[in-house]
Amino acid sequence: MRVLLMLLAIGLGSLCGGVLLTLLLLPLWGWLDNRIGIEALGHSGPAPWCYGLSIGVLALLGIILLARALRRA
Repeated sequence: MRVLLMLLAIGLGSLCGGVLLTLLLLPLWGWLDNRIGIEALGHSGPAPWCYGLSIGVLALLGIILLARALRRA
């Protein structure tokens, strides 16, 4: 039950942090859009895949850190 609550916290934290991280990385998305030609920025902000990538990276990082903490305990 404790692990399930931690996973839920990681998921919620990843959602909030991922949106913030995506917006903070606007210069990177603009660079990718201009330099490499990947459609990352539209007229309404970053593309959905930018949000998905940021949320996914934070969730993966949280799960890895949780697994390491549980292995040590």
